[in-house]
Amino acid sequence: MPERSPVGRRLARLRVSVSHCVKPRGRPAREGGIVVGDVHADQVRTWLCPTPNDRDRFMEMQPRLRAARVATIASALIIAAVMLPRVEWPVIAVAVVTVAIVLIGGADLERRRRPELWVFFSAVVNLQVLVAVGVVLTGGPRTPLVCMVAVPVAMVATRFSRRGLIVGAPASALVVLAATLGVDPGYVVAHPESVVVPLALVVCIALYMDPLLSSDVRHRANSTLDELTGLLNRRSLEPRLAEVSQQAAMTGQPVSLVAGDLDHFKLVNDQWGHSVGDLVLSQAADAMRRCLRTFELLYRIGGEEFLLVLPGAGEHDALTIAESLRAAVEEADPGGLRVTCSFGVATSHGADVAIEPLLKASDTALYAAKRAGRNRVELFNPASLGSRVTARPAWTPPGFA
Repeated sequence: MPERSPVGRRLARLRVSVSHCVKPRGRPAREGGIVVGDVHADQVRTWLCPTPNDRDRFMEMQPRLRAARVATIASALIIAAVMLPRVEWPVIAVAVVTVAIVLIGGADLERRRRPELWVFFSAVVNLQVLVAVGVVLTGGPRTPLVCMVAVPVAMVATRFSRRGLIVGAPASALVVLAATLGVDPGYVVAHPESVVVPLALVVCIALYMDPLLSSDVRHRANSTLDELTGLLNRRSLEPRLAEVSQQAAMTGQPVSLVAGDLDHFKLVNDQWGHSVGDLVLSQAADAMRRCLRTFELLYRIGGEEFLLVLPGAGEHDALTIAESLRAAVEEADPGGLRVTCSFGVATSHGADVAIEPLLKASDTALYAAKRAGRNRVELFNPASLGSRVTARPAWTPPGFA
């Protein structure tokens, strides 16, 4: 039994990590036979969540904001109870509808195709409208309820990208003006504090939340992106693999993994130094990335090792893509050197997709490509391993046999 390759050892550790990420989920909703739930950020992007990191942040924050939602509901009920002796039933109705919207806005997001839009319009926008209605019904600029218009500003900052804050804060300011100046301009002129105080509250919350949001987004990007190559890293790969496995089981579609490893990379570092090695890695990654579409995500899993995840791609498509990556690296001459890359492809289908065996299969195919001469693509075939796809002469450094 040959000794496991370095990429094999790394993928073996990854298989252990992925096994802890897989969690059972309910079946997603379907529209016209198309699965609309459990869709990853690289498949459906919106102006609120333009990147996978934005979508991941949004979904991760939902359970963490549960206590805040409970506090919002409790606050609405307490305000209604305190104002009950002095207001009529429409205000109570507004409070009840507000509670319902907060509850509905955070429900069953995993099954929705664009959950961020659902939350933004069902909870944030509607909450602003309802608060404005409550302000108008209780006296416009005369009621302290107008300060509650600032709450949606915090809601968008804790959930969405900076775009949500850019839209949400001016919208809240317009609501303040409409519910005060638009209702009783004479009172606002005589008592300017009735509009200045809630506007200042909206502006201050937005200004304080903006750098906090930017910092959070930056740290998240640093934790999921490889600093040298700009590719996604192993931390972002583990939950993605678990998600792809679940999607395949529900849709019946194939999943292919393409494992890649730069040939003789250790000798590049030994002979030309680590600065040249870093340049080779960066330019090789850039060459491969240019061959891929936006939803075909390439990961650097460590050292000179890469992994491409292709949900929905069968063997033929995966082999074609892998060959384009191999040719791209060979033609790029990264770092000014004739560097090549070997690839192993493995495919599974539907309910048969199991990430651990699939990772092992792609690693086995990659190891076969190395043994067969490097600079080639090998397809994993349990019956006859070594289904060679490409056979190009690999670069061999001087003095290396």
